[in-house]
Amino acid sequence: MDPAYNRIFYDLPMLCELAEGLLLWRLSHQHAIKHYPYLSAYVGYDLVRTPCLLATAHFGWRDFPLVYGITNVPALFLQFFILWEVARSLFRPNSSIRRVAWRLFMVAQVLIIPSVILLSLSQASLVSFPARCIAAGFEQYLCMSQALLLFLVTFVARYYGISFGKNMRGVIFSLGPYLLVNSACFATYQIFGALRPYLELLPAIAYTGMIVIWVYYLWNYVPSDDMAAFHASHGISKQQWSSLWEMTINFVRYRSS
Repeated sequence: MDPAYNRIFYDLPMLCELAEGLLLWRLSHQHAIKHYPYLSAYVGYDLVRTPCLLATAHFGWRDFPLVYGITNVPALFLQFFILWEVARSLFRPNSSIRRVAWRLFMVAQVLIIPSVILLSLSQASLVSFPARCIAAGFEQYLCMSQALLLFLVTFVARYYGISFGKNMRGVIFSLGPYLLVNSACFATYQIFGALRPYLELLPAIAYTGMIVIWVYYLWNYVPSDDMAAFHASHGISKQQWSSLWEMTINFVRYRSS
């Protein structure tokens, strides 16, 4: 293997590990993990998964495709939760838009996952390595579906005039390109077979770039104007309710005495 390829293959994940650790530290430092629990879980999972993949690639390269495929399944499903993270950050809690978005999200998962499996199985029947093709096709079609779902969520938000806010702008406009690059790379493997080892680096480069963008845009928790206004009004309501409850307790105690 080309030494330059080996250097990128090992150095790029280490850079990604550094960015992911920095991101989780910053989110925990400013108590923002509670605002982005699914995104934090996704980053935390990859933070643990990457050293396992690097160790497998170094000590047992033949087992790398199998280990990658097994550990990649949870990551792919966690990407669905990031899409829900985007939806719940854009739409106000207890709003009709969020309820509709949640129902559409669940329906989309029920329809997408079986369709992706069927497409992967049909594609695998045309090649001589069906197991690898099923895993590659599953990731390709699932990433494409997730990119379409992300586009749908952002389109609905813009249609209703909902502002994204700094944090969500960084997440949306980096997650979308990563999903598209990941899906497009799998589609070009058969066309550019000789360049496949180098094409396989493009999703890793796009993923690392996405994490770096997340570090920049999530460094400080800045909700959208709509969510900030909702939390402010909700805080005032809680304060008024607490004051009323305290007055009631004091009145009961006074009457009892």
